[in-house]
Amino acid sequence: MKRLAIILCVLCVLVQPLSKQGIMMVYQLNRDYIASELCENRFIPGSDCQGKCHLRKELKKDTERKKEAPRQQRTVDMVVYKAEMLHLALAIPQEEENERCLYLAGVYASPDFSIFHPPSFMA
Repeated sequence: MKRLAIILCVLCVLVQPLSKQGIMMVYQLNRDYIASELCENRFIPGSDCQGKCHLRKELKKDTERKKEAPRQQRTVDMVVYKAEMLHLALAIPQEEENERCLYLAGVYASPDFSIFHPPSFMA
C-alpha cells in the first residue's frame, strides 16, 4: 500500500508539467464528441472548427491557472554589524572571561567510568 502511494505521488509530480500535452491528448481522443457536442461553432454551417474552439478555451484556462499559482520567492537575510558594537566587544577585559572558565582554572575531574561497564550476568 505504501509503495503504491509513493508511486502515485511521484507520478503526480512528474506529470504536473505536462498539462498542455494532456489537454491535447484528451482532445485528440475525444475529437468527434467535442466537435459534435462541445464546439461553440457547431451550429454555424460551413464552419471548419471541429472543436478547436473548445481546445483553445481549455488551453487558455490552463495558462491562467498556471499564472495564478503562487511562485516561491527566495529571501536572503543579511546581518549588519555596527562599528560601535565591535568596539564594545573588544573592550571586555580578558581576565574576567578567564576567571569564569573552569578548564583554565585547573579544576578538572575525570568522568565517572563506574557506570560505563558491560552488564554482569548472574550464573
